Amino acid sequence: MTKTSNYKHMNVNILLGIIFISLILIASENNINDPELINCTELNGSGCVCHSLERDLNVDVWVEGPESLYVGQMGIYRMYLAGGPAEAGGYNVAGRFGTMELVDTFSFRNPLALNELTQAFSLPFPTPEDTIYWEFGYVVSDAVDVDTIYSCGLSLVWDLIPDSLDRWNFGYKFPVTIMNVIPVELSSFTATTEGQNALLNWRTATELNNRGFEIQRIPLSNSRIKGGKQGGWQVIGFIDGVGTTTEPQHYSFTDTELSNGVYRYRLKQVDLDGSFIFSEQVEISINVPPAEFKLSQNYPNPFNPSTTIRFSIPEAENVVLKIYDIIGNETVTLTDERLSAGNYNINFNASDLSSGIYFYSLDAGSFGATKKMILLK
Repeated sequence: MTKTSNYKHMNVNILLGIIFISLILIASENNINDPELINCTELNGSGCVCHSLERDLNVDVWVEGPESLYVGQMGIYRMYLAGGPAEAGGYNVAGRFGTMELVDTFSFRNPLALNELTQAFSLPFPTPEDTIYWEFGYVVSDAVDVDTIYSCGLSLVWDLIPDSLDRWNFGYKFPVTIMNVIPVELSSFTATTEGQNALLNWRTATELNNRGFEIQRIPLSNSRIKGGKQGGWQVIGFIDGVGTTTEPQHYSFTDTELSNGVYRYRLKQVDLDGSFIFSEQVEISINVPPAEFKLSQNYPNPFNPSTTIRFSIPEAENVVLKIYDIIGNETVTLTDERLSAGNYNINFNASDLSSGIYFYSLDAGSFGATKKMILLK
């Protein structure tokens, strides 16, 4: 075969390939815009069937947020997606009786489904092991005592072509208890910063059988944990309520000595009968460089089996933090890396060690310090 005929043969193949891809894209676009094929959540249909007909139980989909709301109150929720190809993802969420509300720039109201939100564009997974999420608001009505949020997540191969390589699954139905009587009317909840402290303030307009407020915190960044798992919401305090009153009340709480990072707070208002409701969430950011190197005493001490070690570095340095037993043998290296200036908390889990006296030593540049701690099992 001549060189000219080779070129002609190659050009024909390229042309056929372009036509084939164009047909796929046209067919895909028709599928995406076909309301008979996009059935979305279990409330409105049969799932994301333009990608594949069968749900895949290896794809994890779930909703988190307030489990109870008063009539007319908007709760902020997140729909999480993990598993599957985990290259990019899409979602649909719908409410049975209440109203879906947009709270981010990634979503819009699904024009093909009743009271349903969907993504404006696919959201990439940082890695296949990660979990991605979308936030949305939901306002319950007074139609029933329990409302339901439905969800559907699509984990896709990011080739822009809906096909059987993409995998989807429904999420668990999320029940929301609807309360018609407001025992505590929270009129405001704010958070501000002062140095390394978070100042929380909230007001109530009226209270009925209010036992008090449990203050909860979750760190969103700069959480460093060794030998243990990062927890979720942490209870950091409780403020007593006044019981029953029609007079406005003001409450405050200070969360002290925070490390640099982003933190989110919420209130768990508890009635005298034990029933409770969560407030909206507020967020603060701490970014204050410390004035000097410092290694603080671990807390709690003695401990079993976990304790927190705090230290501060005023400038970027390579930081080495190690644990030694009483005769000087190294047992654990908690960190050995270059860190930015800031305040750090490291959780040390000693479940694999026996009871006794241990020492923890910090070396950062020219700074060095050692302190003693006691493990009691």
